[in-house]
Amino acid sequence: MPYRRLPNTDQARVRALSTALEESDRQHLQLVISYQTQHEAKVLLQKFEQAIGLYKQTYDNQVNSNKDFQQIFRNARLYISHFIQVLNLAVQRSEIKKEYKKLYHLDPEDFSVPDMVSAESLIEWGQNIIEGEALRMKAGGVPLYNPAIAKVKVHYDIFKEYRDNQLFLQQNTARYGDKVNNLRQPIDDLILAIWNQIEGFFNELPPYKRMESCKQFGVIYYYRRGEAELTPADDLPKPLEVVEEVSTIEAVVAEQPLVAEAVQEQMTTEPIVIVDKIAAEEVVEEVEAPVVESEITVINDVDIPVEIVLETIVEPEQVAEDMSPALQSDVAEVTLFDDLDVKLEVSQEEPELKLNGVMPKKRKKRNAKQDELLSLFFQ
Repeated sequence: MPYRRLPNTDQARVRALSTALEESDRQHLQLVISYQTQHEAKVLLQKFEQAIGLYKQTYDNQVNSNKDFQQIFRNARLYISHFIQVLNLAVQRSEIKKEYKKLYHLDPEDFSVPDMVSAESLIEWGQNIIEGEALRMKAGGVPLYNPAIAKVKVHYDIFKEYRDNQLFLQQNTARYGDKVNNLRQPIDDLILAIWNQIEGFFNELPPYKRMESCKQFGVIYYYRRGEAELTPADDLPKPLEVVEEVSTIEAVVAEQPLVAEAVQEQMTTEPIVIVDKIAAEEVVEEVEAPVVESEITVINDVDIPVEIVLETIVEPEQVAEDMSPALQSDVAEVTLFDDLDVKLEVSQEEPELKLNGVMPKKRKKRNAKQDELLSLFFQ
């Protein structure tokens, strides 16, 4: 039998609960899942789907906003880095003293551009450049151009606004992500309880039919490596093993005295082999069928007299082969051994007589050989 495995994604969890609830509503005549579990599943599924929807929405907003944010980030970094380069060139041309670089938090001896790869470093250096330029101009310095500090400040402020908006979207995404994460464990526990109820309901079915019935309710099965897949042939009944149980049939026969002798004769002739007690009981029931005796009325006395006539029959003459069939004798040629029964001959004038309800047979005429034997017998 394959093993179950709980869903490992949010979409699979939603699909498992939805399938179980829909199938329960479709088969409302069979209470596969209890009503309390169905109510809990509906409430929890609604919360889970809502949390997943909000999480996806905030995540999509964050991704879409991040595309614009990356462009604003590159522009702000470009203006700030160019301003620092113009400042270094002015120091190298002796238009600005080295000491003024300290107002920008820059090393007077270092003329390289600081690293501004991350958004935090760009915010930090942008703030330093804007404040240092304001302090230098307050001290009587000439403002730098190309780019001017005003233009740098505009791109810097736009960058900060997009940065704050991006942080807000990230916070929303993280908040709804935590809600989804907190609901996953209750969802898994509920799915496990529902699957246990489903398998318990179909526990009496054969393996293949039970697996297919559980799959209709959303239960997920996986085969192990090398495990044979279930087929409809696995549900066919296995051949029964024939076991000789003489003691069982003897106990049944003892309770049925009417058929004891018949069964005993059968047991002596050939052994009775049965599979289970139910088969033995069926055999006994068949033996117990009542025997209907036919009613036979025997007539002992017959008042009608019967005349027995003994005649000597002359042998028929030889008939020529060319004689006409109309001239031939009607007397049939018989022998002594044609029929051993002595039959009666009743005259045609008297009515037909029956003996014991049976019509007596007419006696055949005897020939000379029969008369000779009869004469010897009566001497």
